[in-house]
Amino acid sequence: MTTFWRKTNFKAVHVAAFFLSLCATLSSCKKYEDEIGFDLLPNTDQFKGQVTDSFEIRTYAVREDSIRVDSLSSTILGAINDPVFGTTSSSVYTQCLLQEINIDFGTNPSLDSVVLSIALDGDIPGYGDVNSNVTVDVFQLQELLNEDNRYYSNYQPAVGSLLGTYTGKLNPDDTTWFNENGTLQKERGLIRIKLSQAFGESFFTAGAYGSNESFLNFLNGIALVPRSSGLSSGSGYISPLDLNSSLSKLSVYFSDTLKKEFPITDQSERMMHYTISDPSANLTNQFNSPGTHFDETYLQSMGMSKIKIEIPDLFELVKNGEQILINEAKLTLTVANGSATETYPAPERLLLLQPVNADGTGSNKLILDLIDLIAPPSSAWSGYTNYGGELNSDGRTYTFHLNRHLQGLLDDAVLNGNMDNRGLYVIIPSDNPITPSRLVLDTKNNQTEKNIRLKVTYTKL
Repeated sequence: MTTFWRKTNFKAVHVAAFFLSLCATLSSCKKYEDEIGFDLLPNTDQFKGQVTDSFEIRTYAVREDSIRVDSLSSTILGAINDPVFGTTSSSVYTQCLLQEINIDFGTNPSLDSVVLSIALDGDIPGYGDVNSNVTVDVFQLQELLNEDNRYYSNYQPAVGSLLGTYTGKLNPDDTTWFNENGTLQKERGLIRIKLSQAFGESFFTAGAYGSNESFLNFLNGIALVPRSSGLSSGSGYISPLDLNSSLSKLSVYFSDTLKKEFPITDQSERMMHYTISDPSANLTNQFNSPGTHFDETYLQSMGMSKIKIEIPDLFELVKNGEQILINEAKLTLTVANGSATETYPAPERLLLLQPVNADGTGSNKLILDLIDLIAPPSSAWSGYTNYGGELNSDGRTYTFHLNRHLQGLLDDAVLNGNMDNRGLYVIIPSDNPITPSRLVLDTKNNQTEKNIRLKVTYTKL
């Protein structure tokens, strides 16, 4: 599993979120990794840099582990039927809290309606066909979300009876019109779901309003569960939510003109549950064929798939036992022609990691170049990293630099005899913000086409 940090205040920051926020600084770097080590070279004009890009590279998709979903920076809701990656959905579980304590509904209150309002986040890109209708069912949670627990994307909390259903678009640019106390109002990027009368009336008879703790014993929380069945190929949409918005709340309307609100706030515990089904035969074949190279490979966020890269002849660089100095090690990835569209755009960033286990399996582990980006060894190191991972301006390639990682592997082989060639992982980050993205890569690597390329410039010492 991908490792996450513990919570700070009400939510922890997913480690990948931190990576990405730091990656945004790369474009301002003035120095590059190919400068590192020149002060270590012999003071002579006789050294010559050598360049090679003839490595054998094997690429294939592997299943991603479940990911932690209670400490992410944003929340997504919806379902999509991707013609390549199958049907994907994200359900949301959260809490409504007290706006005031010791609520008094008065004598013999009469319920008009109870409405759940959810704000959509237009600042974060959604995914899929924004004009698709999505059906979302609302349930009452039957268990209390505990802030001390870690929740992962494969965990599904228990829910009770159906409270209401929404069918429509999850488009943050759409305007919702509604009547409140005889006044016609409108809000952009808002969905409103009318819930059952019986549920609303329970606020008069069973509610406990002395504290949030007592209120949550009455109402554990709300579950929003999209229906993924029945979506035609290419239809559906997954939208980011703004649960911290003042518009995200539960409203109880009663006695003609009165209203009590129970907001979703930054103190509300929340998590998501991802379901992924019916991947294409091409993707399933790669899951079942580890170690086999494929000329086209697949990544998907939300705990679906990542790409494994194997370089079996990596240590040919030091086969004679001579140390070398890596001036630049650059990995280039290429988006498959026609695979990135307006409906399925290429993600803005990728991450290059390594397997945690020496046999090339297991969850994601940082490479040294990324560690140096997050926590430089010294202030003098600032600007000497060019890890990369952003979608290049051509809209079709991603570039990573792995100088430090590769240098460490080769030095360990020469000096210690440790041939630690576990390979690399490429993933779509799962946070900052959450990106329900997918990507198809052209990974041909032959004499005529090198659409995945490792180019190493080095000097023999």
